[in-house]
Amino acid sequence: MYGTRLYRTWDHMKSRCENGNDKKYYLYGGRGIKLCAEWHDASVFICWALKNGYSEDLTIDRIDPNGNYCPENCRWATQKEQGNNKRNNLFITINGTTRTATQWEDALGLRRNVVHNRVNRGWSPEKAVLVPVRATRRTGGHQ
Repeated sequence: MYGTRLYRTWDHMKSRCENGNDKKYYLYGGRGIKLCAEWHDASVFICWALKNGYSEDLTIDRIDPNGNYCPENCRWATQKEQGNNKRNNLFITINGTTRTATQWEDALGLRRNVVHNRVNRGWSPEKAVLVPVRATRRTGGHQ
């Protein structure tokens, strides 16, 4: 499978964790993220991938973004799913439901960045989600 997208995924994952010269090492190996021993063998990783939902439109995602690359902590995800699983996301819990700011925007039908912009202006995260967006008089746009 050398030269395939799946092989390159394995190769890049391994490099990010173990090659100090990799441009993304500081985000992975430099933070202590490791590749599990069994996945040092590309054929073992590829077998796992094919049995666990790999497709050309998905990317490898660590469920716990601070955890290692291993079968228990990895899945295949869309770019949008990966974007909601970043360690720098703003997570907001309302009535026992925790979502990222972007997920709250999607759930409530808000324009992108409404919640982030409100929080950046000093609103509490809960208020940023719960206060309805209103039309403004001058522009006819939304808050």
